[in-house]
Amino acid sequence: MLADALLTTEEVADITGLSQETLAQWRSQRRGIPYLKIGRSVRYAVDDVQAYLESCRVSVSVPKERRQI
Repeated sequence: MLADALLTTEEVADITGLSQETLAQWRSQRRGIPYLKIGRSVRYAVDDVQAYLESCRVSVSVPKERRQI
């Protein structure tokens, strides 16, 4: 069911480590994670939260071994 794929602000804060206040500010600034407004309720799609987290991924390469001279 679609409703099973929706998260509350509190759940998103727990998953992302962001505060609920930050999520609220982002919503008012129309930035951050896309959300759904259902009546007075705010919900986030699991896929949108996963996409946000994936966009935060920083790739690191394995440093080359130092050559002895």
